Amino acid sequence: MPAMASEVDFGQQRCMKRGDTGAPARWLPVVGLLVLVVAASAHGADAPEAGTELQKQIDAGAALYGQRCATCHDHPRERIPPRESLGYRSPEAVFRALTRGVMKDVAGSLDADQARELTAFLTGRMPGSLPKPKPNRCAGDAVPVVARANDWPVIGRDLENTRYAAQPGWRAEETARLALKWVFAYPEGATGPPIAVGGRVFLASGTGEVFSLDAHSGCAWWTYASDRLVRGVSFGTRADGGAAVFFGDHKGFVTALDARTGALLWTSQIEDHVLAKITAPPSVFDGRVYVPVSSIEDPLQHEATYACCTFRGSVVALDAATGRILWKTYTIPEEPKPLARRTPDGPPRYGPAGAAIWNPLTIDRKRGLVYATTGESYDDGNPEGAHAIIAWDLATGEQRWLRQFKPEPEARACREGGGESDCRNLFEFGTPVVLHTLASGKQILLAGQKSGFVYGLDPDADGAPLWRARPAQGGDMGGIMYGLAVDASALYAPISDLELQAPARPGGLVALDAASGETRWRVEGHEPVCSWGAEGCV
Repeated sequence: MPAMASEVDFGQQRCMKRGDTGAPARWLPVVGLLVLVVAASAHGADAPEAGTELQKQIDAGAALYGQRCATCHDHPRERIPPRESLGYRSPEAVFRALTRGVMKDVAGSLDADQARELTAFLTGRMPGSLPKPKPNRCAGDAVPVVARANDWPVIGRDLENTRYAAQPGWRAEETARLALKWVFAYPEGATGPPIAVGGRVFLASGTGEVFSLDAHSGCAWWTYASDRLVRGVSFGTRADGGAAVFFGDHKGFVTALDARTGALLWTSQIEDHVLAKITAPPSVFDGRVYVPVSSIEDPLQHEATYACCTFRGSVVALDAATGRILWKTYTIPEEPKPLARRTPDGPPRYGPAGAAIWNPLTIDRKRGLVYATTGESYDDGNPEGAHAIIAWDLATGEQRWLRQFKPEPEARACREGGGESDCRNLFEFGTPVVLHTLASGKQILLAGQKSGFVYGLDPDADGAPLWRARPAQGGDMGGIMYGLAVDASALYAPISDLELQAPARPGGLVALDAASGETRWRVEGHEPVCSWGAEGCV
């Protein structure tokens, strides 16, 4: 079948202006697992006395921050966190990000002493000041991990990303009676959601460690130190029937561990771009591991001295038994080439680039396809593959069809500057594709966009649009973000709308008819409450 590409017609789209907002009320679809996270914060700690070693480190870090960091973090855009938010992270997490984490490539030539000084300035403490969690090892010998019908072995619950468990083990009316059974304190915080399978809970922490916990007691069967940032893990079986845990990391590597023991089975590098990262857990199907590739090059679009941009998103298929790469297909087929400089003395420019895949993939067993939603273009154009839903052949990686969802400039009503979106980030997809079977027996593809739209597409007509709805206002930080969920009665869309200004409220949950997109019901976000008292509210 020849590859197909088309663009979807849009009406007038208004970008939401960014501004200071309270923390949003976040809604997530039904999840069959509750994990409590205990995080340490520098806020509220006593200020160091003048002349102390800590104060000297803070003063040196302040100077470094002004020279190297203030341009971005004092004027945050898109995914760049403001300086104030960094102070809520532990000193160990900030130091790790600067030296071997997500900020290592951006931090550039900082040495370890300078990283410590910056850490002291941002958090008020030196790295190494927090106590390390005590190990809580399980007693006895671990048994093989075998998936059961009602487990949650992947981030989307199943390969279709429905996020729905027909028999979760309790009814909705019993939720209020649930009681705390055990707590696991994440070292350096959670980097993504856990999965639950075969009586185990698998998860990754901010230290780069992957844990296998006992679902009944919370004790640890094993811990694997990856020394890289891992966002999430997936459970699957190899060709020989052995159970394994698979994950990607922020250096472009994919790793497989024995699910029972945590022993390393293999690790493979699938992308060598210096700013590449894997943010979504892999999808494991029929002896293969399918991995989406993203990057952290997107914030550098706005850096005046950076030679932007050369990264392209991709999907990679590996042999689940060996880690051998079977095929790799880029979201943007054309390789980046030199572009005209914006100013005569400006840095070199390259394109097309972007179309990262930061959401999980979706497997269509019936049609032999793998689907992905893509992010924005890293330049001003709209190259094939950006702001899109794409279908590839599971066996070969050949593109079967593509649908783009970025309107023409005259329909966007977006402006450069003034704190408003430039309309690249706004029209990237915030959710994976959901493959759903309707009551009629016909299947439909569902996906949500940061612009606030949700789409229904026909998988039997090369992704032809069936309907679209706009349950959210949309914005750079998302209208529809992360997991949709679907059951026999409705499609559930979590609303972000983080950038809404008072008196409007962000957050909420909308139920849509999956066949038509019509709204069934809507729950608004909670009224923001300042836990530290009304006088501290803005």
